Amino acid sequence: MIALMGPSGAGKSTLLDVLANRKSEGTIYGGVENRAESSCYVMQSDCHIGNLTVLETLEFASLLRNPKSWTKDQHDSRVNYLLTSMGLSHISTSYVGSSFTRGISGGQLKRLSIAVECITLPGLIFLDEPTSGLDSSISIEVMSAVRKLCDDGGRAVICTIHQPSIDCFEMFDDLLLLSEGRVIYEGPRNKAVQYFNELGYQNDKDTNPADFICEVAGGMVCGGGMDPNVSYGESHIKSPRELEKLFKSSNYHTPVTIDPNSNPKSRNMPKNPNNTFTQFRTLLNRGMLTNKRNTAYRNSQIIKNIIVGILAGVIFYQQGSMSTSVWNTTTDFPESAGYNVVSILYFAILYSITGNLQSIPMLFQQKLMFVRERSAGAYTTLPYWMCNSLVNLPLIIGTHILFTNLTYWLVGLPADPVTVGYMFLNTLMVNLISFYFSQLLAASCSSSQVALAVFPILFMFLSNFAGFTILLDNVQAQWCWAPYVSFPRWAYEGLVYVTFDQKKPENYENILAYFGFDDWEAMYSICILVPYAVLVNFWVLYALMPPTSKVRYFKSKSEDQIVNGGRNDQRSDSRSSSLAMNMESFANAGPPSSLASRPTSNQRPTDLPTSPLLERVENDTIPEDSEVEPSQPLLNAPLSPSGSELPVGNPEGRRGSWSVDDFKRNSENIQLATQRGLNVTFSSLNYSVHAPTNPKADQNGMLHILSSVEGRAASGEMVALMGASGAGKSTLLDILAGRKTLDKTTTLDGVLLFNGAPRSRPIMRRSAYVTQDNVHLASLTVRQTLEFAASLRMESSNKEERRERVLTVAKMLGIDKILDNRVGGELIRGISGGQLKRLSIAVEIISLPELIFLDEPTTGLDSAIAHEVMSAVRNLANFNRTVICTIHQPPPATFRLFDKLLLLANGRTCYYGDVDDAPLYFNKFGYVFDEDKVGSNPAEFVVAVAGGFEKPNLAPDRLCDDYMASESHMEFQEQLTENLESDRNRTGENQNGAKKGTTYPSSLGMQCYTLACRQIVKTAQDKRPLIAGIMRHIVVALFYGSIYRDLKGSPNPQILERCSLCFFTLMFVTMGQQQNIPIIFDERLLFYRERGAKVYGNFSYWLTGGVSVTPLTLVWVAIFCAILYPLSGFRKDWESAIFFYIIAALTSLCGLFYCQMLAVLSPTQQSAITLFPATLFFFISFAGYIVQLPSLPDWLSQVPNVSFLRWGFQALVINELEDNTFVFPAPTTEVLYKAFAEQYGIYGYSKWTSVPYLAINMGVFRLFTFLGLRYVRYEKR
Repeated sequence: MIALMGPSGAGKSTLLDVLANRKSEGTIYGGVENRAESSCYVMQSDCHIGNLTVLETLEFASLLRNPKSWTKDQHDSRVNYLLTSMGLSHISTSYVGSSFTRGISGGQLKRLSIAVECITLPGLIFLDEPTSGLDSSISIEVMSAVRKLCDDGGRAVICTIHQPSIDCFEMFDDLLLLSEGRVIYEGPRNKAVQYFNELGYQNDKDTNPADFICEVAGGMVCGGGMDPNVSYGESHIKSPRELEKLFKSSNYHTPVTIDPNSNPKSRNMPKNPNNTFTQFRTLLNRGMLTNKRNTAYRNSQIIKNIIVGILAGVIFYQQGSMSTSVWNTTTDFPESAGYNVVSILYFAILYSITGNLQSIPMLFQQKLMFVRERSAGAYTTLPYWMCNSLVNLPLIIGTHILFTNLTYWLVGLPADPVTVGYMFLNTLMVNLISFYFSQLLAASCSSSQVALAVFPILFMFLSNFAGFTILLDNVQAQWCWAPYVSFPRWAYEGLVYVTFDQKKPENYENILAYFGFDDWEAMYSICILVPYAVLVNFWVLYALMPPTSKVRYFKSKSEDQIVNGGRNDQRSDSRSSSLAMNMESFANAGPPSSLASRPTSNQRPTDLPTSPLLERVENDTIPEDSEVEPSQPLLNAPLSPSGSELPVGNPEGRRGSWSVDDFKRNSENIQLATQRGLNVTFSSLNYSVHAPTNPKADQNGMLHILSSVEGRAASGEMVALMGASGAGKSTLLDILAGRKTLDKTTTLDGVLLFNGAPRSRPIMRRSAYVTQDNVHLASLTVRQTLEFAASLRMESSNKEERRERVLTVAKMLGIDKILDNRVGGELIRGISGGQLKRLSIAVEIISLPELIFLDEPTTGLDSAIAHEVMSAVRNLANFNRTVICTIHQPPPATFRLFDKLLLLANGRTCYYGDVDDAPLYFNKFGYVFDEDKVGSNPAEFVVAVAGGFEKPNLAPDRLCDDYMASESHMEFQEQLTENLESDRNRTGENQNGAKKGTTYPSSLGMQCYTLACRQIVKTAQDKRPLIAGIMRHIVVALFYGSIYRDLKGSPNPQILERCSLCFFTLMFVTMGQQQNIPIIFDERLLFYRERGAKVYGNFSYWLTGGVSVTPLTLVWVAIFCAILYPLSGFRKDWESAIFFYIIAALTSLCGLFYCQMLAVLSPTQQSAITLFPATLFFFISFAGYIVQLPSLPDWLSQVPNVSFLRWGFQALVINELEDNTFVFPAPTTEVLYKAFAEQYGIYGYSKWTSVPYLAINMGVFRLFTFLGLRYVRYEKR
């Protein structure tokens, strides 16, 4: 087992990807192109199918990855072996679970990931950060399982890992240490500390060797240790380039040589051991089982089709009978009876196109697993594509039968078997093609947000050339090809022809001739749609194909290439080539000695310096004879309050790390100690939830999460909440901070006092809560993030005071040098993990709170950065602040920063007292903590004791009972009354400690102004969505302008085309707003976080959520109308053009506020996207375009009043056609317009009537949005 270690950004994951052949671009030197296929790669994040059991997950993995010739017994044997080896046998029938469903624990999930990838028992195993986010006990479980796999079959394991415990670290055989992409040590793990000691680096006996060598690699300590008598030439911070040269010149460096006669490539196993049919069969079985258990998605599809089917059937009830003439010979336009039938058929086409829109987010989730499994060689693209083409057919066909049966018979279309069968087959093909288009978008786009932004453009193109909105004979010459590639055209033409040809109502030939469908045969459509579906599906296959690798491989690279052209390849060049070739040989031929040989220890390269300590190897180091003196922080070790040494700080060094004293020096200008702080006392604290199905619940069905928990955090103290996974740490922290969700299913009782008084809003305003996740706006800079936080959280402050506070807090936390850097996120490169965590702390303490809660502040950070973060927190406590913090696996130096420890086990108090006394306390129960053991960590010891992992392995409940009977508990109870009395009588402080009558730190005006400014700055700096939105409106405007260019007047006025352009203008500005749904969900967690901190209320967020995005919407609509209106044949007067913009803008705002309402009311993004097209069809149906309003039954006549699209469409049509002599020539203008307007139900209305109705719709949507923010909460803590 080889550990790849180094500080953050050292290149560990990059090197692992190079060795595993997972890089897609770049240049690699060293001859590592031929990778062995007998290997597996376990990624850092776990990805599984949540509704499969652990056993089923492994069974399908075995069927996919092991040879076809294997029997069932062989597959079962392999699965059982891995279940046993990974310690998963007892949960083999448990569901894996997902973010929405309860499943196995994090440690079990990681072991399952390893088991899946190791199902072939390969010779080489790659693991990327397998212990990230796990506590020390679970980390040991995971790595012990990996060690067993390594020992059982003589396998090689290459593993990136940071902050491992001493027990995890000792499981490794070799170590490869990286710093800025350079190898600074490679060799036996147990000799690494000795090597660096010989370079002059000194470590304390209780320092974890893994932490020590990472600090060396990160430039956190000096060669020569902390002895000021050592010459500066030996004690300065050495650069990675220096350390690399020193290692290569040392006796520890043993270059690897490759046997030129070996042929690793010839030993490669086949990448896919099964043929295409076997892969397809296995994937199909897995997909069918997964879909069968995905009841939530299936039910949502069924309910959606039932609702839309009934809605369509009611709206078009018996409109398909066509008992009267279908053509008006006076207006030379279809009568309502004929128009409604063609509208019904067009509605069916539109719904079939958009009916699979909600599948895009689901397909993106499946795509993630597909890419991983294909990269692992589980299957190729072809069988996955074949499976995905078929596995969803049962649900698609079933829901289509449901929808068509509900709609068809209610509408009253021809009931003969030929027409019914044709209608079903035709619309089913449209449904399938639209589903394949959804798959194509998911396969081609980078995210679901991009796919949903592209969809409206695709929808508009396809629907406009179907033959309903633009008559085929009126299509512009430059677009004459478009109807031939629009599959809705072929489907719609067949539907219209069959319906009228079978029924043969009076004058039906005029209808067919009007739409250009008179010269057609029904089966032509089917013959076109079937190959169309096949073609689109093959396009999906092409989009799923893996991209061509852009990696270039070379044998070597000269030094001048490195200087002039290879800066970006620094982490993947020949410095790592010897390891790569050795590992490849190991994977193909067993132990390295069979193909590679290492020189003996006395063999040394002749072209490198002979002295590892004194030789100056780079120009960027300070010469030995330099008169420059080293800065004192590099030579003098600061002391903690207890007098123990802390790792040396390096404020001017390469990494810019900080110790407690470093932070203190940077805080000398801030007067935090002028306040008294808050004392928190809790006793007999109980919390339980109603969970009758849980086997641990009592006879009343209550599951006790916390029982009789007690503790105290005084001013100036740091209290650590620790325990094994599931002990109740985060639950207790949420309760203390007032963030726990309490409802009818929960029970909370006990004593919880702040300065001797119950919790109150003024008291909680003096506290801050730093959550485990770093939630910020990625496009903002650090300075902007802090300035906006200061504006929201500081009371009665001016701009200069806020700016000064930002600079002071930034200096105190060591982030003042990155104030102008972007925060960053998944799509935007930003600051590092440690800087991000310190920014989270800075945001919360910007108001200088007296009580600070932190939830796992060091998760995902290496030991050096973790210590930086906690040193900053310690400094806050030194200024009389109270700090309560959950933390797991802290190194000894970080653990010693705490004053008190509250250790939990099964939700009960296992120990409360001084940190230093904890190991001694457990000695009386037979536990032995060896302080002299190298790398001993008291934090890991106490967590292992509480979890039952340390000998003599007493049950956690037994330890809790012993604590309740101990002197520590008795002493706490005796001091409880005295402490509470002291808290109540603290002088110079009001009991509530804050102004009464105030709810939030800043005024309502300041909250709204700040939130609006923050949203505007975010939008302006995140240019990709901004540019994409502008380009989308320009492209669609040009598209509409070109297909509706120069609409004709009399004698053949294009009335239907004018109505179509009005309608689809409103459709585009409405559907384009659906991209705001993912944006709102991205910001939901930040809103929950800030609302929970009482930074602002629902009203402020609601108000600015509408106001801040309105200007951009108005600009986009203005661009769209400015391009479209002059190109079309609309009226050319300014009044009509301005009114057109007003109605389009108001309708777009209605769509925006409607999407915001859906996002607030929906639990998940997928459910909101599912609801959008289904509910939008309600507004479309009553808009007056698809269904002419006078044809509605009396009991539905008032329903169109609630459709904002009805009022928008009506206004635009009146604006265009009323008194338009170009369309209706004099002297019959009024007569012709009246006949047309009465048929559409708009006669007698003024165009300005729609404006107040649109405003009312906006008000209703905004009202429900506010009510959703106020009463609907999906954050459960």
